[in-house]
Amino acid sequence: MIRTIVTPIDGSVHAQMALDLSTDLAARYDARMVLLHVGVRDGNVPEELYNAASLELEEAESSGRETGVHPHQSRHEKVLEYMGQMLLRKAQEQAEGRGVKNAETVIDFGDAGERILHHAKQSAADLIVMGSRGFGELKELVLGGVSHKVFHLAPCSCVTVHRSEAQPALEGIKTILVPTDGSDHAGKAVDLASEIAGKYGAKLVLLYVMWRGPSLEELRASIDMDQLSESARDELDPARHPIAEHMSSAFMPPVVSKRTLEEIGKQVLARARRTAEAKGVRAPSLVLLNGDPARAIVGTAQKEKVDLIALGCRGLGSVEGLLAGSVSYKVNHTARRSCLIVR
Repeated sequence: MIRTIVTPIDGSVHAQMALDLSTDLAARYDARMVLLHVGVRDGNVPEELYNAASLELEEAESSGRETGVHPHQSRHEKVLEYMGQMLLRKAQEQAEGRGVKNAETVIDFGDAGERILHHAKQSAADLIVMGSRGFGELKELVLGGVSHKVFHLAPCSCVTVHRSEAQPALEGIKTILVPTDGSDHAGKAVDLASEIAGKYGAKLVLLYVMWRGPSLEELRASIDMDQLSESARDELDPARHPIAEHMSSAFMPPVVSKRTLEEIGKQVLARARRTAEAKGVRAPSLVLLNGDPARAIVGTAQKEKVDLIALGCRGLGSVEGLLAGSVSYKVNHTARRSCLIVR
């Protein structure tokens, strides 16, 4: 359930797409919205936006209207604060125009990533919806960008909204992809994605990728062993492969056959389908693939033309994630689709 959504606003196209999605979600869930603008006093601000705020501030001051800015600031700081008010006022009007009943605004200054995380925690947010890039786009190309920091450190679920030339505007959610490996984290992603799909009447694609990463212990934890064939149970017996019991098999010769992985995948997908159908999703699609998880997810997202990819914050094969970059990181940076990390 989504009760509170935090949406950072900076006037960029990516932020506007995030606002489009977050207002739509808030209206459908009857959720509270926290519209947040984090100003950076020495940051990269578009000249056109800055000049518009400066002119409007001058007009307000000359006519004696209340500006809402702190009087004991430099002129530059006043303009930046007023610019934030302008952006938030417009965002609030959009939210209310789309049926959001509770949309509040917050202005803050400082490190954007840190302040977004702070306000998400303070407001007990269930979801952060933000653009993949703001005006400081060069910062987003390297590790440590705002969206990257929030995506990985958020105290709640987080959507990074991507924009491409082929998709200049966000037009609802028609198809959602959920990779699942049977883990608890993936289960949470299936739950929330199914709930969202039900709200939108969207198509849901459930994907299981067979690969060598998970340990035997992790594979057994993801399924009901009693539902496997005798040969599959034998392959997952820790006594047969003691080294592979707690270690990712990506670093050793394969100990589980493709046939057994197919059995596991079909069981995991069947369980995910039952969850989706219980949430009101009609006829979810089931996809079973072999290969690298990130590449399989991105390829399926392109093939199915999905609008949203929902992933658990941590899946099987976590050692591989720590050494080579997590699957969620790779997908978020290469899929060019909006990505939801579920916590």
